[in-house]
Amino acid sequence: MLIDNEFTIREGLLLHKNISPLSEQHLDELKHVQNLDVTGFTEADVRGEIIDPIIRVLGYKKGQFSSVDREKHIRFLGKTHKYIDYSFTLWRENFWIIEAKKPLKGDRFGYDELSQATEYSIHPEINASVIVLCDGLKLEIFDREEDLETPVISFKIKNLLENIDYLRKILEPMQIWFFYKRRVLKSIDKAFESEFNQQRVNEFLDIIENRFREKRGQILKNFQSAEFTEKDSAVEVSNASIDDIIDVHFFFSQPRSTMYSMNKVLIDHCLKMRSFDVIYKVFPDHYRDANDAYYSNALSFLILLEMETNTLNWSPSWLVGEGDKTVESTIKGLISHTLNFFENDEARKIILLASSAFRRLFKVLSIVSPQLNQGSELQHLLTRANESEFSWNQILSSPKRNIIIDIDRLSLLATDRFVSDFTSDKYKFNSALAKQQLSQVWHLEKMLLESTPNYRQLLREKDLGELHPTEASSVVSDNLGHNCLCVIKMSEKWKKYTLENHMDEVIALSKNGSWAAKEMLEGKEIPDNSSRKTIELSDRFFLGNDKLQGSLKTLYGYS
Repeated sequence: MLIDNEFTIREGLLLHKNISPLSEQHLDELKHVQNLDVTGFTEADVRGEIIDPIIRVLGYKKGQFSSVDREKHIRFLGKTHKYIDYSFTLWRENFWIIEAKKPLKGDRFGYDELSQATEYSIHPEINASVIVLCDGLKLEIFDREEDLETPVISFKIKNLLENIDYLRKILEPMQIWFFYKRRVLKSIDKAFESEFNQQRVNEFLDIIENRFREKRGQILKNFQSAEFTEKDSAVEVSNASIDDIIDVHFFFSQPRSTMYSMNKVLIDHCLKMRSFDVIYKVFPDHYRDANDAYYSNALSFLILLEMETNTLNWSPSWLVGEGDKTVESTIKGLISHTLNFFENDEARKIILLASSAFRRLFKVLSIVSPQLNQGSELQHLLTRANESEFSWNQILSSPKRNIIIDIDRLSLLATDRFVSDFTSDKYKFNSALAKQQLSQVWHLEKMLLESTPNYRQLLREKDLGELHPTEASSVVSDNLGHNCLCVIKMSEKWKKYTLENHMDEVIALSKNGSWAAKEMLEGKEIPDNSSRKTIELSDRFFLGNDKLQGSLKTLYGYS
């Protein structure tokens, strides 16, 4: 059961953990151990010079969740003083022991050494299935519930480095924890191998389910107290390069703390090095892929940059025209474009529409062709097997989450390819050809929805848990304008500027359902002619095709 081949591939991935590479420091420490001359070593020397370094490399340390107890005192009938050299605990529960010996003759341990360790392992205070013997010359591991004649692994300490990964796959904290989970399944198999009463099986299943329900409170408590890695995206992004931030993180809506960390990295580069590197990367003269989140993150960056400096050595002409090259003028240009969905910049408008269309299309495909999602289940299993149990990514992993990640990834790749396919010499965008393909994407989307009459029911039952308003975006709602208003309203200066110079756009977005627009308009005097300020959805999102916009609106359930 320590090394088990009886599981299906799916079970195996869920019930095993892969190991990560060792650090150079640990490798050097193990190399030192395997090269030691143990001639004349006492048992205490073996513990201190051989076993203790191995324990550290395996990940056990006194006082942490994977701890080690040395010289643990236990009692037997007629024997009041017995001491275990090492017992190892996970969350204060004993799981395995090491019995140290002074260097012995022979290539294998004998009955005396194993029987003593076995006696210790079965003590009620210990109850460890895994027994390790080490005398400084050799190391052997036994699974006492499976075989007390043949060790699971046996090697000479002089070969420690070439065997350390085998040792880690058995004895590292998470490996031992998952070994005991596998042992539970083995016990169930043994208990019900000869069962002939189905009602008994059903009753036992009820008992198990009740036990797990009772554990739910404890599991929540454990979750709240656990220290996960990579949980704080703001910390992670603070160490990212400007390329990673702009080409990856900018394409996703971010929590405020993460947005601030991204902006700080970019602003520090602008102030300490060159603002051109960042500004040209975010707003190049040529056409680049973008989506709603990209421009709202870019706007957030500019607003925070202006608080540090208003000076730029370059700004894109498509944002500021022939005006002054300042941060302020760049912000004004971006606000103007984003609040009317790039009405006066056809190429960038088409790119945004393509981005939304690709996202909707890939989501529709994930619902109507579930066979395309098989990779999401496999990715979930691989995440479970490969990533640390304390990795936040592993905690959040699920097949459904991976479907959303795939939709994100595929839509970004498709948009990037779309821009590349219809750009000539970087600076010329072939709008007519791009609109032709965009129309084909829309009609494919419409055809798939029409061929799946119960699409909305399938979508509800699939329940992907997506936060992004994929179906509504660029069909019935202006997600770009709303996102940018969410950024603008956090700055009193730019909130005031927007209301003074773009009141019509804010009113139109409010009527379109933007809560950020409604919030900005609270307490403001609305012009009498505001009833005429509305967004023509087909013009904004479907290049004037009323029929297509109406069809998709109905198919998505917004009629």
